[in-house]
Amino acid sequence: MNQKIGVFLSRMQPLHIGHLGIIEKALEENEKVLIIIGSKNKKGTIRNPLDVTLRMEILDEALVEKFGSNYKDRIMLKELPDWSMETDIDSNIEWGRYLYYNVVSVTEQKKFSMYFSDDKSIIENWFDENLRKRINLRLFEREAMFEAVSSTKIRQAFLNNDKKYISLSCPRAVCKRYEEIKKIIEEVYSNPIEDFKMEE
Repeated sequence: MNQKIGVFLSRMQPLHIGHLGIIEKALEENEKVLIIIGSKNKKGTIRNPLDVTLRMEILDEALVEKFGSNYKDRIMLKELPDWSMETDIDSNIEWGRYLYYNVVSVTEQKKFSMYFSDDKSIIENWFDENLRKRINLRLFEREAMFEAVSSTKIRQAFLNNDKKYISLSCPRAVCKRYEEIKKIIEEVYSNPIEDFKMEE
């Protein structure tokens, strides 16, 4: 039997209240929600300093705190590797197909709602006309919902030792790892590795 499925893709570098707000909205509108943590295969770059193991630990703790220990009754988690550099705009449609078939492999459904909080044109360019018929795009203005909170600003706050901004913008699972995350970000920003794409 088909269920209403919501999908949220994010790198969560690190997780913040905006991410959790979108997840909550998706749960209100769907029977089940798939959360995809992107850039599984990347760490040590400016945009992706934290490895996927730490990001998954933080997400799990935050979901338990917000939705209870049985959150997996309605929430599915998946890690997804990047296959290109984030500046590579030539492979948008291929990326969209890759993302779509990974969603279908987990949910076993061809139609779903996709939740997003960035520039609308980005996600629209991922999917060709055929896939767009199967995907309901649910786009949210970050400025309107979350006071423009972003992982980029949070990473900068770690560098600036701005604990107040972090405490207002992040769940407890991030705040309690303040020193660990700060050290990682400082080390990465002082000696970042280059982004990469998989060889074809």
